[in-house]
Amino acid sequence: MSGTSIRSRSFLLCGALILLTGLLSACSTSSGGNEVQGKLEGRNPQFDAQPAKNQSPPGEGPQGTAAETPGVSAGAGETGQGTKPGSATVGPKQPVTSAFPYTAHTLASGLNVPWEMAFAPDGRIFFTERPGSLRVIENGKLRSTPLLELKAPFVSRGEGGLLGLALDPAFKSNGLAYVYHSYRSKEGGVANRVLQIKIGSSTAAINKVLMDNIPGDTNHNGGRIKIGPDGYLYITTGERYEPDLAQDRNSLGGKILRITTSGAIPKDNPRPGSPIYSMGHRNPQGLAWQPGTGVLYSSEHGQSSHDEINIIQAGANYGWPLIEGDETGAARLKLAAPLVHSGEETWAPSGMTFITQGPWKGELLVAGLAGEQLLRVSLSSSGGTPVVTGLFQEEYGRIRNVAEGPDGTLYLMTNNRDGRGSPRAGDDKLIALHPNWK
Repeated sequence: MSGTSIRSRSFLLCGALILLTGLLSACSTSSGGNEVQGKLEGRNPQFDAQPAKNQSPPGEGPQGTAAETPGVSAGAGETGQGTKPGSATVGPKQPVTSAFPYTAHTLASGLNVPWEMAFAPDGRIFFTERPGSLRVIENGKLRSTPLLELKAPFVSRGEGGLLGLALDPAFKSNGLAYVYHSYRSKEGGVANRVLQIKIGSSTAAINKVLMDNIPGDTNHNGGRIKIGPDGYLYITTGERYEPDLAQDRNSLGGKILRITTSGAIPKDNPRPGSPIYSMGHRNPQGLAWQPGTGVLYSSEHGQSSHDEINIIQAGANYGWPLIEGDETGAARLKLAAPLVHSGEETWAPSGMTFITQGPWKGELLVAGLAGEQLLRVSLSSSGGTPVVTGLFQEEYGRIRNVAEGPDGTLYLMTNNRDGRGSPRAGDDKLIALHPNWK
């Protein structure tokens, strides 16, 4: 009886060893096959291997992994010379179409609604926080004390506060910069203005007001300012929930403005004596010039969807509130349609930048707030509808801004503490995407 038992156990042990050997071999083969399959599908093993995300806050859906970034596919049809808009809608989850050429690293955390950033020649990174602080990162570390904290009549309310920031082209020698902020007007309402400030080694001070009485309110304040290739300041303004302001040539609301760095009106502006460069905007929050061509692109919030990416031309009217989405209006109105829009989906696009280095050179990136994603816009050289892909969907929450640093590093700003997001551990953050190709 005992001999039979021993033989049975020996037989079972041998069988188990054979089975285990087979499983190990199969796993090794499968692992190699998965790696090859991942390369074929465009997955980046380094990107896929990033630490797991924070758990979703109560009431929010699950967050997808980096390899399952939901795509955004452009609507069918081409636009020829770009006179007709193309609709882009969020598609099903799908792998990123090409290996992600950056590695994410949190540069600063615990920020208070960061809004804009600017890169100094000496390596410093300046950025604004909407409640009124100008901050700086030096040698990779955040200085604890702000360079400047705006006081009354400054006001931070709703979407208003300290928003845009741009450094003077001669910043290295003159230390000048420009900011856009909301303030309490003499009438008791909210308006916006552009200041020239001077930044020193440890503090900053207001030099002068370049422009004021820009329409403002709780929301729709615009706020992006950039210095263009021509050396002039370009300023986006909102229509403060008064749509007709966007079509009013005597109002600065719902416009893109253009002034000199001293506050004067350039002689070659579309209308003599007017700072208005383009009109018919609802709440534009992004500006970026395409390298090589110098073409100006802008991002704009739609009413509840139909968020836009526009090509901005001097003197053009972009139609709000007369048209949106695929609408073009009567031919006599000469209203400009968007290059691409979000269709029935919501992007809530904000800051934007062109990539000038590396394998994604020429791609346009746009930060998404309500869409909680970074939009990668691949432009068509033939003038057709761009291909729009969503990256980091729900990975970091609301993304306010994206910018490319001098060395090719990309920077993202989250805005989960802006009153509309769900703050996560460490929010808000400045995230650096370091190039893998260097």
